[in-house]
Amino acid sequence: MAAPQLSSRLPKKIDERVTNDAIRDEVGKKYFGFSDMASGSWAGGEKAQQKVDIAERMRSAARFKDLEGDIMQRQIRSSIESSPSFVGPKMPDAGGGVFSGSLFDAAKKTLNWEARRDKQGNLAVYPLPSGDMGGTYEVAGINDKYHPEAAKTLRDLPPEEREAYALNYIVKYTEPVTSKLPETYRPFFQDLAFNRGPTGSVKFLQRAMGLKDDGVLGPVTLDKLKQENPADLMRRVSLEQLNYERQLKAKDARREKFYPGLENRVMNRNAAFGQFRASA
Repeated sequence: MAAPQLSSRLPKKIDERVTNDAIRDEVGKKYFGFSDMASGSWAGGEKAQQKVDIAERMRSAARFKDLEGDIMQRQIRSSIESSPSFVGPKMPDAGGGVFSGSLFDAAKKTLNWEARRDKQGNLAVYPLPSGDMGGTYEVAGINDKYHPEAAKTLRDLPPEEREAYALNYIVKYTEPVTSKLPETYRPFFQDLAFNRGPTGSVKFLQRAMGLKDDGVLGPVTLDKLKQENPADLMRRVSLEQLNYERQLKAKDARREKFYPGLENRVMNRNAAFGQFRASA
């Protein structure tokens, strides 16, 4: 009696597997830019790797949904107000004002996320811990490895003059990216480009859109950007950075202690700059 029962279940199992494979293939092609099932590379083994890639991205997406819940709670606590003239949110700042949408004001947020201050409230110079990979010292995220001249200038400036210099440096350093982007994206990518470098920020953008990640903000990337929903795209870019940060800590155990802070930074950026507001 057992054999007929087993055989009667087999067609259903086969149908389920075929359906699941079809769904996965469609997801891979539509959302991740994978090759068609009929292509030679797919038949030659690429399909197996793409299955792994899809599964990994879906696991990451599930994790990011948890982070989005935290982001929403932060937004509620921060009392975000929409603006009729700017396609980003107004965010209360430490001085009791709101985020105007200007890149200079966005740079103030970046600086406050990065900075350590002395007893007088001025930007402090501080040594970097082992495993940071950013050099030996830093001032508000401007370190002597990736920003050697700016870091030295900040270190040598009178403390009360450091903030103005740092703000202008953030705006200028990220300008190769922000100057090419629509206004909607500029504050978000200014902070990302400062945090992970101009080339790195473009790579995260390209990966989020399923493009080749060459780090060049050229016509193909900009044309694809026009087809995207800004809020959704910035969330996906945030997810790409989180995937990158997780890969770094998996390769180097010394980076484990830095991951919570980096995750928090990604969440703060998305909460502050990632929510699209249509102009009135």
